Amino acid sequence: MIQNGISGSLERIAAASRLAEKVFESRPAAAQWMAKPNKALGGSAPVMLCETEIGARQVRSALLALEWGGTV
Repeated sequence: MIQNGISGSLERIAAASRLAEKVFESRPAAAQWMAKPNKALGGSAPVMLCETEIGARQVRSALLALEWGGTV
């Protein structure tokens, strides 16, 4: 059961990282964004939020807003 939780977390982190790379058009910029605390995400680092599905959805929403020029 713990293994499934870890696997799910890793999948969510990977998906969010791929989306961040697409949005920022740079792997280093995406990695930096994923690791730094973000005010729009309640002060949490996106990578930490990806531990849960709800948090990963918040990260995706923030990235999509950035991609489309919106505010987060």
